[in-house]
Amino acid sequence: MDNPYQTGAYGSTYPTATGQVSPGVIQALNGTKPWVRLCSVMGFVFAGFMILAGLMMIAGGAIGGMSRSAAAGLGWIQTVVGLFYIAMSLMYLFPAVKLWKYGTSILRLMSTRSAADLEQALEEQRGFWKFVGIVLLISLGLMLVGFVLVIIAGVASAAALSK
Repeated sequence: MDNPYQTGAYGSTYPTATGQVSPGVIQALNGTKPWVRLCSVMGFVFAGFMILAGLMMIAGGAIGGMSRSAAAGLGWIQTVVGLFYIAMSLMYLFPAVKLWKYGTSILRLMSTRSAADLEQALEEQRGFWKFVGIVLLISLGLMLVGFVLVIIAGVASAAALSK
């Protein structure tokens, strides 16, 4: 009896299928395509707004730095925040691009019905979810660090008030 888990001739441990993708798979993916496109477009829009807000903050910092007010020396803070906004726009841009590519792969799959196009669509989806998972883990870590810092600050404040 053959070992079903043995590596195949091309190094794959999974059986490969040739031919076309079933209509049910095509229909299921086609049902997600409008929502994928909506989320992608909204990601592009949010990234654009963040870039615009960042540029406005940088301009405000530059204009504020030229004034004669007491806060004129703090214009650099607004510039740094503006640069941070522009950098954070990538948090919207990367997944938006992945979702757009996923939607395009679904569209191509609908016309060709090939297993290779299905594989490409799923690869784009995998890249999107990998990014979301990484951002989720980083966010969770930052929240935990923030929580610990808030507790430390609270204890330090309580100790300072009790003196």
